[in-house]
Amino acid sequence: MRRPLAEHRQCARATGPRPFIVLGLSLSLVVACSGNVKDPPPAQPINFDVTGATITKVQSGPAGIAMMEERLTSLLEGGPDRRLALSSPAGVVSGRYAPPAGWLLIDFAQHPSGEVSAVLADPRQVRVVRLDRAGTVRADFLMTDPLVASDPFYDDGGSRDDTSMLPTSTVDAVRVAAIGEDLAVALRTGRHALVAYRCDYATRSGFVLVWRALAEPGLTMFGRRVTSGSYDTFGQLDNHWRIFLDADAAGNVAVASVSHPLYIDLFPAHADHFRTPFDAAFGALVTRIAPDGQILTATVVDTGTVAEVHGLRMTGHEIAVVGRVYSERRPDGTGWNAYVARISQNNGGLLSYRVLDIDRGDVLFDVAPLAEGRLLVAGATGYWQNPSGASISEETAPLLAVLNPDGSFERIAVSAGARQNQVRSLAPRHGNWLMGGMVNGPGTHSADGNPALLVADGYVREITVEVP
Repeated sequence: MRRPLAEHRQCARATGPRPFIVLGLSLSLVVACSGNVKDPPPAQPINFDVTGATITKVQSGPAGIAMMEERLTSLLEGGPDRRLALSSPAGVVSGRYAPPAGWLLIDFAQHPSGEVSAVLADPRQVRVVRLDRAGTVRADFLMTDPLVASDPFYDDGGSRDDTSMLPTSTVDAVRVAAIGEDLAVALRTGRHALVAYRCDYATRSGFVLVWRALAEPGLTMFGRRVTSGSYDTFGQLDNHWRIFLDADAAGNVAVASVSHPLYIDLFPAHADHFRTPFDAAFGALVTRIAPDGQILTATVVDTGTVAEVHGLRMTGHEIAVVGRVYSERRPDGTGWNAYVARISQNNGGLLSYRVLDIDRGDVLFDVAPLAEGRLLVAGATGYWQNPSGASISEETAPLLAVLNPDGSFERIAVSAGARQNQVRSLAPRHGNWLMGGMVNGPGTHSADGNPALLVADGYVREITVEVP
């Protein structure tokens, strides 16, 4: 096993990213008929490849596909370094978007019209831009909220920035989700509170803030660093800073984050502020918010031990949360397993929590609903991690599976590439599914002696999932 990565608490600001590299594209195109009128040929499946960057998120709709490309950054760099690619329904790239100097692209949401809302961040501010299918900015909205300075705060030392819209340790702490043509936004502030907003959009006037909802009070948080290594393979060092968000067309919103007594002791702070005691230390907290901004319920997913959240999806009747949990400290480093929690969207009750031990180490990044209560889950498997630190192996296998209501699952074969393989994102398309991810990625120590090895190749593939 490679050098151990001992973890320490810290608070630090990352520096800016390097320039983004030029990407190579390979797309399947729909061939048009000419001459006599004939039935059109079947649409070719999407087959999108990116050289030198991953695909971390993909969404699809009648107007086409939106994909977020990310160049990997080392532990010594700032980030994230992300760009958007927009395509026609046939998969032909129609536009690209890169954030302006001094800003980073954090997340995006595609609307039914085909327009895209992208959220940007600098060290202290948040902006939302509206893009057309060519990647042209139609509206630019700087989010301001004077209430972030006075949100309740549970102080246990450490650093904070009372007037910042973002925490001091990372800017990758804001997410967006479409509500029709409008937008849900959730972020962690400089006081480390989790705040959700609804921003309505009009073509002529742009975005307007409709409501804010305090989902978690402010509290002391500590950063994590490692003693060696060049790459944070699953983003585990700042997972506790991140928030997760989804919304449905009716305007219902769900947000989630983790609780860890050493880095973010969320459960006691939330329980005291909202007067709802929790008998748990580790796990996830999922808060439901009504279309008018009213906080409804907060549901604890008690994992019993260290866990991370990596995905959240509202499925219509449920809210599904996925990630990984440190089930057992094993000498061979295979003690991390994936998990899926299902929460009632109606009353917030925890319906199930299941741990999936598939092949050595396992993690889930995304989840989507299938028929008859089944779920489609995506992630990575077949890795090991230093049982005393954060080192993750270079070798992983892609993971795609159908999870049945009883907890059993059937894996779906996915072609693997060299080195690190991950399936990161799922999106429905015409009865099929798009999956986005990466191959040829690094492990924690791959680039220690050669920075050129800190690289990965991304893809979007269209697949058919047949459920018996």
